[in-house]
Amino acid sequence: MESVALVKAEPDAPAPLARVENAELSVEQIVARVSKVHEIQREVMKKGHHYGIIPGVDKPSLLKPGAELLGMVFRLDPQFEVAEQLREGQHLRVTVRCTLYHIPSGARVGSGMGSCSTYESKYAYRKGQRLCPKCGSAAIIKGKEEYGGGWLCWKKNGGCDAKFKDGDKAIEGQQVGRVPNEDLADQHNTVLKMAIKRAHVAAILYATCASDIFTQDVEDMPAENFEPPKAPAKRNGKPPAKAAQKSELYQEMMDLMERCSSIAELEKLVPDLRACVTAVSEEEYADLRSFYARCTSTLDMQRQAGAEG
Repeated sequence: MESVALVKAEPDAPAPLARVENAELSVEQIVARVSKVHEIQREVMKKGHHYGIIPGVDKPSLLKPGAELLGMVFRLDPQFEVAEQLREGQHLRVTVRCTLYHIPSGARVGSGMGSCSTYESKYAYRKGQRLCPKCGSAAIIKGKEEYGGGWLCWKKNGGCDAKFKDGDKAIEGQQVGRVPNEDLADQHNTVLKMAIKRAHVAAILYATCASDIFTQDVEDMPAENFEPPKAPAKRNGKPPAKAAQKSELYQEMMDLMERCSSIAELEKLVPDLRACVTAVSEEEYADLRSFYARCTSTLDMQRQAGAEG
């Protein structure tokens, strides 16, 4: 009886591109694909969530949720690998490669690179704040002159209501403004996630030929290319209120928390959330903490409902 050798199948190995489709696309196929991207932007995507607008740039900037949406539409499976990881003291630099595969066929359709480093100013520095010598809270504010001036550990900001005189070295001797971040290790996980996100967006732009509609990410645009937006028209003699643009790190953390399906997953983000206190504004950090509390409450109610069912 003739023996038969068994060979283990490799389901994850991508099929050669030539086997699954012609070497080139027809004009009709190209027009259909480009039209689909335009239609998705027009009918599905939301400004400020899937893409952003940079003043002075003629194309919107593709954001992480927008890249994920295009990947879902074109059935693209992103695979990530760390191409380079360098450590210099507490600093970390990561370069990630994202390769996209067509899910139905397994064909490789494109790739992109993205990098992030703690040398970037948003991670290398933090906003120095005056801390209360008594309770340690970052709640010190300047007292009003009509109430005697000095400094106050404001209770509404979580302080202890302690008061300090003008010229007190314990308060005025503290360094404020932009100061080096001594807790760089807290940013390492965020840096890795940011490199992954940048690589994914780059790969999606290449693979879907969406660069004629979208441009690179907001943070990657050189500052000298920015132009101030035109002043909006006044209404009733008063300029309209200006909406503050949220930072990318804020949007990234909000997106990560929104995706959590359990309290255990949400709790894994606590170190990243705490690290945000030195990298985002006070208002953004307060929003993040509030959203974390809402997510916790929602997931807890879902867990209880599941247990009762």
